[in-house]
Amino acid sequence: MRKARSSDWLSIRQASQLLGVHISTVREWTNAGTVPSYRTPGGHRRYLKSDLDKFLDQQRVSAQNSPSQTEQVLSRLRQDLRAHPHADWLQVKSTSSEQDRVKQREFGQHLLACVVGFVEQPDQHDRFLDEGRRTAREYGRMLMTSGVSAGNAARATIHFRQLILKTVLEVSLGSRTGDEEDARLFQRVSAFLDQLLLAIIEAYP
Repeated sequence: MRKARSSDWLSIRQASQLLGVHISTVREWTNAGTVPSYRTPGGHRRYLKSDLDKFLDQQRVSAQNSPSQTEQVLSRLRQDLRAHPHADWLQVKSTSSEQDRVKQREFGQHLLACVVGFVEQPDQHDRFLDEGRRTAREYGRMLMTSGVSAGNAARATIHFRQLILKTVLEVSLGSRTGDEEDARLFQRVSAFLDQLLLAIIEAYP
């Protein structure tokens, strides 16, 4: 092992806390050579804090030069919607003006941003839920005034919900490996989307 002060060496658990990821993710990164580690005479892995700080700095630079998670999710969702057989509800409708269609797209993107915020900021769940419900109700009223029936709105929103779940989880959980943790998050996001669906349908008389 390299010479350093004992306080500079971290266990794998301490490394996971510093990096903000699950221990299993640190193991994967270590095995792949992404994060350097050293073995003690007893065979335990140790991480040099300066190496981890350097790794975090590189991650921040990479994040600044890469699309935000919201942008990635939006891009993926647009691709899925174009390929989805029920995507025509978001397309041009004879009863909708171009201005209304622009507003509908903005509402849809805002709803998706609320979902991503819900995933990214656990301490702000209530705020994103309130904002999502409010936006969903306005979105429902927009669909109704655009001539979309309650039944079609429900069917389309369910499909939209499924695509959001699939896309958000694939993008947001790409680095997660804890099945139990993933299952809990999936349940929370599903419940969040259920509330948005109800708010859209409740906009109809």
